[in-house]
Amino acid sequence: MTADFLLELRSEEIPARMQAGARADLEKLIRKELDAAGLKAGDITVWSTPRRLALIARDLPLETRAVSEELKGPKTSAPEQALEGFLRKTGLTKDQL
Repeated sequence: MTADFLLELRSEEIPARMQAGARADLEKLIRKELDAAGLKAGDITVWSTPRRLALIARDLPLETRAVSEELKGPKTSAPEQALEGFLRKTGLTKDQL
């Protein structure tokens, strides 16, 4: 199954000469983030007005496959500085090692 995703951004006045670039940039950013997340949109359409940017991404999957990632870090007996860096990077606490 698929679904459509609508994004509407409100802003201050966007000059007419900048709207085409803003539309292109928004589409490029959305495509990049969808690709990074492993998602494929069927079609992406972008609109703009002086105070809004809108985008619809069609045919996005309702579910994604679960992703498992194994990270290898320093041994628990490693220097404290190495452990702290690894914990910061992963968002874990020392108790969770």
